[in-house]
Amino acid sequence: MKVLITGGAGDVGGYVVKEFAEHGIPTTVLDLKAPASLPAGVDFVQCDLMSLEAATNTIRGYDVVVHLAAIPNASFDPFEKVMSVNMVTCFNVFEAVRINKIPRIVYAGSESSTGFGIHDVVLKPRYLPIDEEHPLWPHEVYSFTKRFGEEMLENFARAHGIEAISLRYCGVWTGKNIPGLSAMIAPFQRGEIAEAPWFGSYVAAQDVAQAMRLAIEYRFPASNEIPFDAFYITAANTFYSEPTLSVMKRIYGEVPEVRDPAYFADNPCASPFDIRKAQQGLGFEPRCDCRDIENWE
Repeated sequence: MKVLITGGAGDVGGYVVKEFAEHGIPTTVLDLKAPASLPAGVDFVQCDLMSLEAATNTIRGYDVVVHLAAIPNASFDPFEKVMSVNMVTCFNVFEAVRINKIPRIVYAGSESSTGFGIHDVVLKPRYLPIDEEHPLWPHEVYSFTKRFGEEMLENFARAHGIEAISLRYCGVWTGKNIPGLSAMIAPFQRGEIAEAPWFGSYVAAQDVAQAMRLAIEYRFPASNEIPFDAFYITAANTFYSEPTLSVMKRIYGEVPEVRDPAYFADNPCASPFDIRKAQQGLGFEPRCDCRDIENWE
């Protein structure tokens, strides 16, 4: 199996490349600039994905494309650039995959596409935990691009039979941010209560990489109407010590409908985003817990 990783020189991409290399998966990184270093046996190709011609000429001869390339933070670029770059590169990659008859795409989706990740307004979930059937309500530029990218991917699967997996992972914690993250969560781990809490979801880059590796080998259930699936990828717990339903009540004034009380009874600090589909379908198990963050790297 030959895999191409777009955006493989980025922060998350580096972890995905390392994970694939450690599992002996032949991998090529595609990016605008080469990373400072690559694991032995990993190749690099330079390509500007804003050009469909360049993408089509470069993305060929692979079995799977892992599409990570995007502007990951809308705070540093004009909104119109974020929308343009993220959507055009999505289309160009998916179209290059179609033209060159590559059978599978794994897409870097985002929990922000729900409207509960990056958000401008406070929206109340219809129910908890939030699973893949819950409506998606993005309302800021990055979240829109992630939702539209996933919808585009699903329709490439529907129209062209391309196998397509979207991993809706939440804010990724990487090694370079550990000192600041450790300081942020220390009060919560001592039992202090956040004054203005939000969902408290997070995921380590190592676990995103694990999910990407599992997704390239995922077998679609026979019951799927089309070869498309989406999965939430987060840590098992929030970074609060306060029970999740208590956090939800403080956010909304009441707890949204809890459709599966056993989910929070078994793990009171469980992520509001339900990862059981990823656990059952992909074999995903979060390996990194924020209570042990100093030992992640």
